[in-house]
Amino acid sequence: MNGPSSHDTDGVSDAERSLLRKSVRDLLANIWPADKVAENSGNAQAIATLWPAMARQGLASLGSNAGEVGLREIVLVFEELGRASCPAPLLGAVAANLALATQHSNARADEPGSGRVSSARPRASSDALCARTSIESCVLLADLHQGNATVALALGNFDGDPAAGRVVVRGDTLQGKMSFVEGAQTASHLLIFTDAPAGTAVVAADAQGVTMRATPGLAVPPFCELTFENAPALWLEHSSEALADIALAARLACAGRALGAAQRGFDLAVEHVKVRKQFGQLVGQFQAVQHKLANCLISLDGARLALETAAEARDNDNPDWRIFAAAALAFAGPALRTVSIETHRTLGAIGYAEEHEAPRHFRRVHSDLARFGGVSRARAELADDLLGPVG
Repeated sequence: MNGPSSHDTDGVSDAERSLLRKSVRDLLANIWPADKVAENSGNAQAIATLWPAMARQGLASLGSNAGEVGLREIVLVFEELGRASCPAPLLGAVAANLALATQHSNARADEPGSGRVSSARPRASSDALCARTSIESCVLLADLHQGNATVALALGNFDGDPAAGRVVVRGDTLQGKMSFVEGAQTASHLLIFTDAPAGTAVVAADAQGVTMRATPGLAVPPFCELTFENAPALWLEHSSEALADIALAARLACAGRALGAAQRGFDLAVEHVKVRKQFGQLVGQFQAVQHKLANCLISLDGARLALETAAEARDNDNPDWRIFAAAALAFAGPALRTVSIETHRTLGAIGYAEEHEAPRHFRRVHSDLARFGGVSRARAELADDLLGPVG
């Protein structure tokens, strides 16, 4: 396995990443304050108002230009979202940017005189159809970057969970069902990954033939199940490998968000043991508590380093980046869950108080880490690399 390069190809220095982190944290402190998390987390209107402010900050275009901003910056921003318990619809935006911006660039390369033919272009389609799909995807990206559109992502067969569902492309329509869709309640568009044929389908959230049902669970707001009955769609061709790479980037982003939530829960626990007393002394003076929190700190730092290394490997075009990603997910999953459980115990009754932010961090850690096949899938991917596929 090749080690990650020390040279950054995405053109962003560590100092600039620190500025990005501060900028995002300051923005979220203003538009999604911690003292109103419980009140706003189930409020669709409050969530919808987040997006224009984030778009003005340039966050809606993350992933659209790999030469300027890479996966390391995407994971960093998701970490800040997790820290703020902010359910901004960024996952769909990043996936749309990674998929559609590349497709649009390839479409431009197909123009007369370019000397190239894009693999993303449907070869059996007419020039008029190719032009229409390129224009429509470009318009969606422009609306997305201006904060006038939001996108919910459904990975289907690329999700990693066999219950994620699947759709069938029939001409200009979709048929089937998708589960575990984040942010569908407030989305203006749905980005659907298809596997036969491989590509992405863009569907208006209010289109005829689209049915949406909330499926409450750990995630806040809840995921949705989407049913498509001959729903009109704009379909764009992509390779299966490209879609799998985008899905893996989404897994790392969600792990980064879980890291931010676990870090915030840990910070709350540390502050709590500094002022809370039991048996006449501060809780933080008990050695058992000190050891648990020290282990949590080690796990947080280890998870952050693993995720950053995997993201850096992708940014630097390391051919082994998928293995770095699987290793990071296999380590971060158990580590961050343990941190979340230990800080939950340290906070005591606060961890169960729904009017407090702490339960939302607990939910976020577990809901994000259980997605996409969870840690068992990451370990299976590592086993396949080391030993070869079984059978």
